[in-house]
Amino acid sequence: MSLIRQMLVLIIISTLLAFSVSLVVSTVSARNYLEQQLYTQSSDNASSLALSLSQQTGDPAMMELMTSALFDSGHFELIRFRDPHKKIIIELKNQDISSKVPAWFISAFPIQVTSGQALVSQGWKQAGSVEVRAHSKFAYESLWNGAVKLFFAIMGGGIIVAFLVRFMFNRVRQPIRDMVGQAEAISERRFITIAEPPYVELRRVVVAMNSMVMRVKSMFDEQSERIDQLNHSINRDSVTGLANRNFFMARLSGLLHDEDRASHGFLLLIRLKDLAALNQRLGRQQTDALLNQIAAVLAHWDDEGEDWIAARLNGADFALATPMLEQAAEFVDSLLATLAQQSDVEDFIHIGYTEFSKHEAVSAILTRADAALAQAESRGVVSAVAAVVDWAPIKNPNTAWRERLLHAIQSEQLVVQKYPVIDWQGRLIHQELMLRMPDTDGSSLLSAGIFMPFAKRLGLTSELDLAAIRLAIAELKRNSYACAVNLDIESLSSLSFRAELAKLLQTLPEAVRTRLWLEINSNGFQQEFESLAVFAAEMNQAGVKVGIEHFGRSTSGMLRLYDLPLSYIKIDGSYIHEIDQHTGNQQLLKEIVKMATSLGVDTIAEQVRTEGEWHKLQALGLSGATGSITNSKMN
Repeated sequence: MSLIRQMLVLIIISTLLAFSVSLVVSTVSARNYLEQQLYTQSSDNASSLALSLSQQTGDPAMMELMTSALFDSGHFELIRFRDPHKKIIIELKNQDISSKVPAWFISAFPIQVTSGQALVSQGWKQAGSVEVRAHSKFAYESLWNGAVKLFFAIMGGGIIVAFLVRFMFNRVRQPIRDMVGQAEAISERRFITIAEPPYVELRRVVVAMNSMVMRVKSMFDEQSERIDQLNHSINRDSVTGLANRNFFMARLSGLLHDEDRASHGFLLLIRLKDLAALNQRLGRQQTDALLNQIAAVLAHWDDEGEDWIAARLNGADFALATPMLEQAAEFVDSLLATLAQQSDVEDFIHIGYTEFSKHEAVSAILTRADAALAQAESRGVVSAVAAVVDWAPIKNPNTAWRERLLHAIQSEQLVVQKYPVIDWQGRLIHQELMLRMPDTDGSSLLSAGIFMPFAKRLGLTSELDLAAIRLAIAELKRNSYACAVNLDIESLSSLSFRAELAKLLQTLPEAVRTRLWLEINSNGFQQEFESLAVFAAEMNQAGVKVGIEHFGRSTSGMLRLYDLPLSYIKIDGSYIHEIDQHTGNQQLLKEIVKMATSLGVDTIAEQVRTEGEWHKLQALGLSGATGSITNSKMN
């Protein structure tokens, strides 16, 4: 029973108890008073009648007439006249009971009326005696009316009190709801504070809860700050804040080995000509300012998406990896013009760039780009040169992509490929399902890296995500293992997507829902943080696990991990690449695992390829791994 109902029941019981006590006390007091009044009335009328009869002792008819006249007034229950020998001469009785008063009330509060008596004389001689007893029915009616009025008065007061209590409870309910919400948020590893209520008792609880939340948040803030600082010191250039050479090489290697990424892209090498001479000419501070201006231009593109990677490779060299560009030459010329505007020094910057394809060696790509850069430098002016590749340029026209995607969705041509995620004993954690679309001739499958950019441009990502979830549900129904599906961050803000997903989940038994894992790309989730938080909470209530993939590509993602009700994170392959040889990233992963474990979040390594990486990650305490090595490790 709810608290408000308990309080209302208590008010009803208290009101009835108050009425009962008041009824007994007031009625008994009134009854005693009325009994005294009835006795007085009986005595007065007995004396008056005796006096009247004393004047008519010789006329029995007149005596009877006078007695009847008094009795007929209706106020008396008994009038009796006896002679000196106690013989009843006249006796009149009225034992009618009032119809207005319930019998139970009369039985509960009986009125004892004492008769009034007086002597009738004839001269000096006694002629008899008169006994008069007032009728109690009027007294009962008076008592009953008083009891009824008391009932309505107390009940009315009880109702008013009940309304006041409910009004006050409604005012108190919101702070209580806030406290419940805060407790539920803490259980979901979300640490929120609430406003202090105006009630002293509740305020003490809220202050204590808020204080606890702030201490926990402060602890995680400090831990996240340490991770962020460690990440920057290990993987970021200290002057510009861009990725350093090691991190860039790891990211580029991961991009080339990621089956879900586009098959082609571009690598740009950007060099400031003769940095030492620039340093002498401009001075250390102005040179650093110029480096930061160059970095700011590149950082703008670094934020474009996960396939864009900007880095400072060494003192004078920068790099920018991009996805496939339809207008590559125009993009590079525009970028070069923007970079050249950062200084009035002539011929200070050059670009060499090349197209690359998946599974190429990083060294081969760098060699081509470096050769193109050397040609650009030899021209003697600010310039950009493209390396020649031995394949035809990849063209991805926009036309017909909408029709192709819609046809694939509506005709259910989309399929998924499974990639196992396992623990260190080789047991399957889940199968990661990657969406694939048949090529136009049906001879091969296109990876999501090819068609998803067009789907984003055409606003079809949520439809593709729903198709992937439906395929995952079918897979779950056929098998007993868990399945993970990658969702685009933009789908989370789509009300139609979330409504359709909710309908799908409602049709599933709990045993199926709890084996569905949904993961969001870490890139750009800060912009949709609130949508992600709401979505994760909704999925948790439905029993679906929510995680973040490529965790760490966006360093700010580490700072707000504790604000999300996540079940797992997949750490980006750029941190995993050669982890057995990289002590800095080992320390970084230790801190990430420590924080995630304290939040109850599992940690999974992406793109694990070597035995050295496998054993080192196991020693660091991660929960599991995915990558090419899992095929040989899986039971």
